[in-house]
Amino acid sequence: MDPYERLGISRTSSVKELEQAYADKLAAHPEDSEERTEIERAYVVIKYEKKQKQKRNKRGVGLVLLLVLLGAGGGGYYYWSQDEPATKAVKETKKSTSFVIGEETKVEEPKKKADSSDAPKKVDVSEADYEAVRDIAGIFFRELEDALTQKTVKGLSVSTNRYNENFQSSLNDLNTGGYIFDGGLTMADIPESDIAIKGDTATVTATVEYSSRSYQPYLHERPDGSTIVWKLSLVKSGGDWFVSERSVVSDSAEGRGMTVQESVKDDILRTIEQHAMQWETAYENKDVSAFSLYTNADYLAKQKAYYANLDKKGIYWEGDFDSLEYSPASLRVSEVATDLTASVEALSYYNGSYYRDEDDSLVEEDPGEDIPFTYYLKYDLDQEQWFITGAKKLTRFTKGDTTTY
Repeated sequence: MDPYERLGISRTSSVKELEQAYADKLAAHPEDSEERTEIERAYVVIKYEKKQKQKRNKRGVGLVLLLVLLGAGGGGYYYWSQDEPATKAVKETKKSTSFVIGEETKVEEPKKKADSSDAPKKVDVSEADYEAVRDIAGIFFRELEDALTQKTVKGLSVSTNRYNENFQSSLNDLNTGGYIFDGGLTMADIPESDIAIKGDTATVTATVEYSSRSYQPYLHERPDGSTIVWKLSLVKSGGDWFVSERSVVSDSAEGRGMTVQESVKDDILRTIEQHAMQWETAYENKDVSAFSLYTNADYLAKQKAYYANLDKKGIYWEGDFDSLEYSPASLRVSEVATDLTASVEALSYYNGSYYRDEDDSLVEEDPGEDIPFTYYLKYDLDQEQWFITGAKKLTRFTKGDTTTY
């Protein structure tokens, strides 16, 4: 919700009206309520906006006074154009070329005696500058929490358009993959030593506590929190600071991983078992439409050709699925961007034989070998179902631990 709507005021409301609305809203909600937290956030954002607006107004008044004074001077003139440098108003004289390296100025020939007045002036950074950057970092992480929760950057007001566009792409991936964020962000106080300001650019090193991380609720339980140290890059535009980039310095959750729930493993094995039963139906009916969980087109085409060959020879198969053996140690689940994939080594056992159509005589007992396969699967979030995307024949189980499902 818009901060102004949250407090029930308009953008033209006075500071006095803001303070009164803030006090009324606080009084109406308990201290530990979620609504009170949102009210406090809205107040901080509006207070900051009004502070920046006052600065811009003061700069505007100062500029008008300057123009009036220049106009009253009689013989003076100035340039009101960003396309032409103001140095043209100074009488040009023949002088040497100069260039700046870092904070030092080097002057080419002809040399002249150094004058202390020519030395570059050190630009002091005031406490107000540090405080402004620190405030922006605080607002940014409060808004970031909402952006992660709601999967949208619409509420990010102190970051650049380019940052928001890139971040929205990441949020779209989380949304597509079914990930959620139901935690909170708490930024630690930022000491002045972790803020560097140079002209219209600045960097901030901020430590942020996450009570939880984004996670896929189908795959994982709610993960533990972590501490992330972020480096923020900021730029000044129109007198205001904006976050332009965010990069990780350290993350206490790095390498921790998240355990896959046992129910997910069971769903994967059930998919393999269901496919084995569909294999029985498909062979008896010589119809690949029985395969609803194996999506590999090459596999289906190969099976269809095999059934056609059986028909040509007047042979059919009859039997039933017996059991599924698999290797628990081989089961892997992977999360890459929006893809949830898995693999597992398994072997299906059948009781069956081939017969001739003309007299139902036994051609031979099923000559098929007991061959394990590595099955590759992908999870469809919309259908809430694992599908087999391919399989690789093995000479034996690569792991020694097998069990019957």
